[in-house]
Amino acid sequence: MSTAVSTVADRTAPSPLTGAWRAFTLQLALYKHIWHGTVFTSVLLPVLYMVSVGIGVGAYIDPASIGGLTYAEFIAPGLICSVAVMMLGNDMVFPVFGGYHEWGGHYLAQRATPLRPIDILNGHLAYSVIFRPFTNCTIVAIVMAFFGVYTSWWAALSVVAAALVSASLAPWLHFWASSLKNDANLNMIFRFAVMPISLFSGVFFPASEMPGFLQPLVWLSPLWHGTELARAATADVAPALWPAAHIAYLVALAVAGWFIARRVIQRRLNF
Repeated sequence: MSTAVSTVADRTAPSPLTGAWRAFTLQLALYKHIWHGTVFTSVLLPVLYMVSVGIGVGAYIDPASIGGLTYAEFIAPGLICSVAVMMLGNDMVFPVFGGYHEWGGHYLAQRATPLRPIDILNGHLAYSVIFRPFTNCTIVAIVMAFFGVYTSWWAALSVVAAALVSASLAPWLHFWASSLKNDANLNMIFRFAVMPISLFSGVFFPASEMPGFLQPLVWLSPLWHGTELARAATADVAPALWPAAHIAYLVALAVAGWFIARRVIQRRLNF
């Protein structure tokens, strides 16, 4: 007598950790098909910046004007953290928006499984906050080492600073992209968030050189806080604030952003 095999799909919702892991592994599977497209932004672009700006322009900059560091030493930690911001522009804008629509739809496909909206959010954030910085930013940090820009053995912590920048920005970009209904508005995220944060956060020049009325905007930038932490690690210079204050600010942004991103994704995927 043969035993009948059940073909009923298991619709039991996974635990929060298991659900996030499944959504995370999906992002990894997608990354295997596009990784070559990230080589320029995560490796070649920082090298070009270092050669053209850090070394080329830096030859005309007096180290006394930037705390006794060479210009290459000054911008290296900021470049590591900037890569995290540039990657978020790729990971948290078009993929998130497309996840709800026909030209992507991977959120809708995941929702057809036992995964909940919160699992989908956590898996995507884990990919962008943990996997991407600790792979791509680590590669950039290693490449920067060949330029002789590190003066401290704590330089490896610059990657941790980059991951904190990712954690503080990723949920907010996810929320913004999830809230848009028209793809014509996607470029607004790059124009009014990604690019200004990359350019005006003390990466290429001291934040103190900014006009006084713009200083508060610099202090609000997660990239400025991350760059200050990374520069303290790579060049052994004191950051603008006590390190714990920089970290607390980035963590507070990450937590607040997660709650607001969760609210939007649950509203859009609860069906």
